[in-house]
Amino acid sequence: MIDDARALGRRLARRFIVQGVRPEVRQIAAEMGVGIEEQEGPPPAQPRLRSEYQAEPSRIILYRDPIDSLAAAIHANQRFDMLACDLDGVHIAHELFHHLEFGQRFGPLNSEEVEEAAHAFAQELLDLKFDPRELSALAQ
Repeated sequence: MIDDARALGRRLARRFIVQGVRPEVRQIAAEMGVGIEEQEGPPPAQPRLRSEYQAEPSRIILYRDPIDSLAAAIHANQRFDMLACDLDGVHIAHELFHHLEFGQRFGPLNSEEVEEAAHAFAQELLDLKFDPRELSALAQ
């Protein structure tokens, strides 16, 4: 149930929005004890990986090369709706959902539904005017 998974992501994001104020995702990560690291490139087996969450130690890894390539693709494709977005923030928000998910029981979600929920979480938390799934299409 993709729609249910997306609704779950939006509901979780709204827990962080107080009186219409959306907190900075790096601040949320810090308050949750989630470190943020940057590395030049992803593991060779996953060359398109832009970010990931690792539970032990609790951290989000941003991979600069694919994120920078995505920024270039956004510009080249004239996606004006995406130009002003903070790509690091989008990826951090997505991975924060995985942190929240870790050790929790959100129901019997398969991996596709978990990713849909993470995208919806990021979209709601950051008030994105585009669907984060579109970033993956541009990164191809």
